[in-house]
Parts: sequence; C-alpha cells; structure tokens
Amino acid sequence: MKRVLIVDDSAWISKTMKRALESGGYQVVDTARDGLEGVDFYAKYQPDVVLLDITMPNMDGRECLENIMEFDRGARIIMVSAIKEKGVVDECIAHGAFDFIQKPIDVRDEQQLAHLFATIERAAAAA
Repeated sequence: MKRVLIVDDSAWISKTMKRALESGGYQVVDTARDGLEGVDFYAKYQPDVVLLDITMPNMDGRECLENIMEFDRGARIIMVSAIKEKGVVDECIAHGAFDFIQKPIDVRDEQQLAHLFATIERAAAAA
C-alpha cells in the first residue's frame, strides 16, 4: 500500500482527496495545512509520495518542496495546484518535483481520478 502525505491549506480539498485516495487503496499518513507542517510531516512519516499545493500560508509549496528535497533528494513530490503559469511549473520541476497536476481535481470524474492514481504510481515506482 502506497503511503501518501497531502499538503494543502484547504481542509475541504484535503478531506476530499484523502477519501478518494483511501478508496483507491492508498494510505494517507496525514494532511498538512501549510508548508511548515508539510516539511515536519515528511520528516516524521517519510511517505512514498507527497501531494503538494503551491499557494499556502506560512510556507508556500515551492519553499516546502525545496526543504523536503534538501532533507531527502529521493522524495517523490507531485505538485497539485491551480497555478497555471508555465514558469512556476518549470521551477517546481527544476527543484525536484516529480510531476504537476492542475487543480481542481474532480474526484467524481473517473478519468481525473485515474490520472491522479497513475501519477502517484509512477512517482512511487521512480523512487
């Protein structure tokens, strides 16, 4: 069972994603509300994959990504954000993100959910 950490400041998104992932056979180790918790929870749980938002209070996703990658160069992080700017996406990939998934993700849409699961599987397999 793949272990996933969700880092998103939206409690609703975290709860919805957690339910969808658990229904797909994933173990959600925890949900972090910002990048600071994301770094702490990554060190605590060392999950197989992290789903990481970009726009968050206290520490944004880009800084969280950099901190996690400093801690563990093998971390598998999938950025999940509504940000569409190619430069931001390219920056995240350059700093070690495995992939980028555009929000919103409709977990009731089988194609979107299948894409999320496939991306998690590819990331976990690349470790």
